[in-house]
Amino acid sequence: MASQAQQAPAPANAAGAVGTVYDSVRLKPLAHARVRVDSSQLTATADENGRFRLDGIQPGPHYLRVEHPMIDTLAISLRSETETYVAGESKAVELATPSSESLISFVCSPAWRQRGPAALMGRVREADSGAPASGAKVSLVWYELDITSGVRRTPRVREQTVGPDGIFRICGLPPGIDGKLQVIRGSLTSGDIPLNFGDDLLALRSMSIAAPDAVVQLPASANTDSSSRSRTAVRSAPVLGTARLMGKVTNKEGRPLTGARVQLDGSSRVASTLSDGAFVLDSLPPGTQTVTVRLLGYAPIEQAVDLSSREPRSVNISLDNFVPVLEAVRVNAQRERALDDVGFARRKRTGMGWYMDGDLLKSHENSQYFSDVLRSAPGLRVVQSGAGRQTITSTRDPVNGCVNIWVDGSMWQQLSPGDVDDFVKPYELGAIEVYNGSTTPAEYQPAGRSSCTTIVAWTKRKLDRKR
Repeated sequence: MASQAQQAPAPANAAGAVGTVYDSVRLKPLAHARVRVDSSQLTATADENGRFRLDGIQPGPHYLRVEHPMIDTLAISLRSETETYVAGESKAVELATPSSESLISFVCSPAWRQRGPAALMGRVREADSGAPASGAKVSLVWYELDITSGVRRTPRVREQTVGPDGIFRICGLPPGIDGKLQVIRGSLTSGDIPLNFGDDLLALRSMSIAAPDAVVQLPASANTDSSSRSRTAVRSAPVLGTARLMGKVTNKEGRPLTGARVQLDGSSRVASTLSDGAFVLDSLPPGTQTVTVRLLGYAPIEQAVDLSSREPRSVNISLDNFVPVLEAVRVNAQRERALDDVGFARRKRTGMGWYMDGDLLKSHENSQYFSDVLRSAPGLRVVQSGAGRQTITSTRDPVNGCVNIWVDGSMWQQLSPGDVDDFVKPYELGAIEVYNGSTTPAEYQPAGRSSCTTIVAWTKRKLDRKR
């Protein structure tokens, strides 16, 4: 039975309404929608099947309106026709959102629809206040097959400014997009949010971003490669805020996983799960962010999370078992393109560092540890530490041999010496760059640690995602 907001028994002379709410965009019931009588406080919440029941309606003319996060994302009003309710009678009411095709036809001009049948819609708000993030920019990146100069995957970027009401719409998109979405507001950015249209023509995604005064911006340590074609915006300097993320990491059977590494992408915030799979990350910037979870024997996963300083956010993350996939020749060619997109190819042409990719890296796939792959790199030394661990130090730094490691664009924050060996395996690697202090590119130089040797590692998972 659908839950109802009213507690007192309905008056004997009252009317009622029984019906369903349907999501015509996703072709399923709109579960947990709130159905309200006019602008009154009389409401009922639909069940998992979209069914609701309203009792206690005063006789007379009324309309029913629907409240739901999806309705808000669509930026539409969903209500019934005004009808006269009679005491002692119950009306049957069917409510449904417009279809994807109807919505696209309504908000996208014919000129845009000629460019492509799909569209992306949503809202962007300030994470803590909920106010529209007017003037922010939404950037969508995906890859398409390009046969004009040989078969390759070419990045495409579409951007839209958020309106005064917080609404954005990107029309004229090709079907089946599998890409990334990001909100940009001045020097602040959200995480890179995975977006897959699948068979749908309309994708819906609401996001949030921190207000400028809600975070503390740290010295710049990682700017996006200026030659990268995968994103036109420059990645902001790392920021700290007062948001908190807590949760649990499990396997597909629901059993907790101990020792999984959880990191907020693009930041230094990292935690390891306890015996019950629980973790906590503090001092996070509010807004829509992305966390990456790694554990040996399981496929790494990225998950978008909406953070706010007002209350902690709780998530459950499930990891799939790692299944190695045999590569085809064409994968290698596409991976070369991805290396160009992340700036690896451009930096390699400068000759300012030491680089390992392709067959040279493949010859190390059977090595046991990430650190073993670096044994042949100039200026590095692999040494044994406590508990059988191996650590990587620099032979060029006479003081402490410091080494900074970056994995897939984020600086590795070690929880214990040599722990990168526990989470990044040789067979996962697609490319490696090594620089001494003076040759390290600016985007990989943390403030105050410019003399350290720098290792930049790119995993196949990261590179193949750009195909």
